[in-house]
Amino acid sequence: MAKCRDCSVSMGYAESQAAQSYNGLCITCHVKERVQTKVMTSKDPVFSTTQKSTETVFNKFQDMLVTTESSINLRIKGRCGVVSTDFHYYFVKIPFLKRVWEFLRSKPQKKTDFLQESIELAILELKAKAISVEANGIIGLSVEFIVLGDFKKGGLIISLMGTGVKI
Repeated sequence: MAKCRDCSVSMGYAESQAAQSYNGLCITCHVKERVQTKVMTSKDPVFSTTQKSTETVFNKFQDMLVTTESSINLRIKGRCGVVSTDFHYYFVKIPFLKRVWEFLRSKPQKKTDFLQESIELAILELKAKAISVEANGIIGLSVEFIVLGDFKKGGLIISLMGTGVKI
């Protein structure tokens, strides 16, 4: 049996044939990569006509309910279990000569809100795990931040935990 290059889940024959056009990724990981591209670039990814099945999973990522409330008035059909993820954000060190070169060219570096970006990527990871347990919503989301040593050197770990549910 073939395994996904990213999450190592075993794939059947049809999934392994589809994975050949997704660079060895299962459909969930492929769509997660495309959503991550959308988060990072703020542009909608382009789907080819042969990859319509990924559009369905892409819509699951987009339409998934994620809330911190645990007692909401939704008709929950079933609980799929607790889903959790840890996301490690670290600062990319730019070499000194490159910074000097960029300064001399008067090309300012693009400033990003690293906290917002890392939370979005962590939630994306959590949604992928929820989809893998066949949930279409996450309730009772808990977010924790852990600073690793020196903030600029060690980075930040964002830990998310919630209950995957079918609505």
